[in-house]
Amino acid sequence: MFPLSLRKILCIIIVFSLFFLPIVAQEEGELDDDDDFSSLFDGASDVSEPVITEDASAGTNYDVTLGSLKFPIELSGKMNAELGLAWVKKNHEHDGAGYFDFKNYIYFITRPDKYIALKGTVKTALPEDDDEEARDNQSNYLYVYEVYFDYLMFDRIYITAGKKKTVWGNIRLFADYYDDSLVDSETDSDSDTDVTDDNKMDAQFTNILYDSREHLLGIVKIPLGNHTFTGVAMYKTGYGSDDAVGTKEMSFAGSAEFVFFNTSINFFGRRFPMKDGAKSELHQPSIIGLELKRTILGFDLYGQGLGRVSDDETKSLKDCFTSKFDDLSSFTRIISTAGIYRMWTDRAPYFGFNFEFQNIYRPEPNLAAGEKYFTNRFALYCGIAKLGPNKDLSIGVQWNHNIDEHAGFIKPGISVARILPHCDWRIGAKYEYGLDEAQNGYTKKLTVGTYITISMDY
Repeated sequence: MFPLSLRKILCIIIVFSLFFLPIVAQEEGELDDDDDFSSLFDGASDVSEPVITEDASAGTNYDVTLGSLKFPIELSGKMNAELGLAWVKKNHEHDGAGYFDFKNYIYFITRPDKYIALKGTVKTALPEDDDEEARDNQSNYLYVYEVYFDYLMFDRIYITAGKKKTVWGNIRLFADYYDDSLVDSETDSDSDTDVTDDNKMDAQFTNILYDSREHLLGIVKIPLGNHTFTGVAMYKTGYGSDDAVGTKEMSFAGSAEFVFFNTSINFFGRRFPMKDGAKSELHQPSIIGLELKRTILGFDLYGQGLGRVSDDETKSLKDCFTSKFDDLSSFTRIISTAGIYRMWTDRAPYFGFNFEFQNIYRPEPNLAAGEKYFTNRFALYCGIAKLGPNKDLSIGVQWNHNIDEHAGFIKPGISVARILPHCDWRIGAKYEYGLDEAQNGYTKKLTVGTYITISMDY
């Protein structure tokens, strides 16, 4: 039997779903899929901006002739450079620091007709990106970030293949937030190997395709009316011999999204390379999940539940269903996230907020190692833009808090746009608290900084 508190959580989710589905109210319209919430605060936080090659705001069109074929090519780019100073205090020690970051993306798209398109992104990063493997051991000065093709088959089936960053899910704030306290300190609970970066992502696996860009992948998407069915196959090169690729060495994911009464219901899952395959070092427990999303009166409401399926052969998902969800031992972790998002941009000043709550449940925690049944945390991101006589001032703040560990961070920021051509000025601070001194070397950390950012779309 699982604890009563989990029953309450499940009841709340069920009641929320029942309320969610039948409402047929006057809607203000769904938010666009490419709506970037961070743009409201214009860099008030240091959250990484996603690369969206299809949405470049500037570009130049060229025609390339190859034999008797003529290909139109659109080139565009985005450059961002940041330079500043910071003051850092850890417990009773403090020091100054300099800050420099430069990134440049060059996008290209060629689409000779409606059936096929070739797309790609070339990236420059200085200092170099932290994860060398993510660069595929390419030079940080200039490397291929994405290259893939899209193909339309029978005017119905969409095929994508190549090297592409793919994001599944509607979770915003916890999609990129990693919490050390959610990961075993020495080994993964379902493996005898050391905890790797892939294992650590288990702490916040809201995007089950988080590592898609590091693979060769193929995507098949089939829309049927308002419903969409998607399949993904991925293979990671660079690990031993790649002469023969079997299904045991590949990772597969699938989703089935249904839309009823303006409510999106998405079932999804992913299977990683098998333990007995040639790429057993990439094995992780499989994932299954469910997402809901609906916009009511301009408020974007969404929720996600996903479970890590245990590798223990003595446990079966069938036991979970036959026990009416009393026996959840077939899962190593169950992660539930709910959020609400809203922006008001009808007139200046603009205002927006995003709030998410997340619960991580371990049916069989390692209590001796300090694991708990439940971990609860929340994240809040809010801000105001278009302030001041010139409408060039933005103020934002982000607060992430782990309720059980009494740890988190608060990160306020101010941005003044266009103090010079293509140049913004930003001031920010980040206060981290409740950390493990043995692991981090400090329990509190304060960072205060100011920097200018020079950006250009071309």
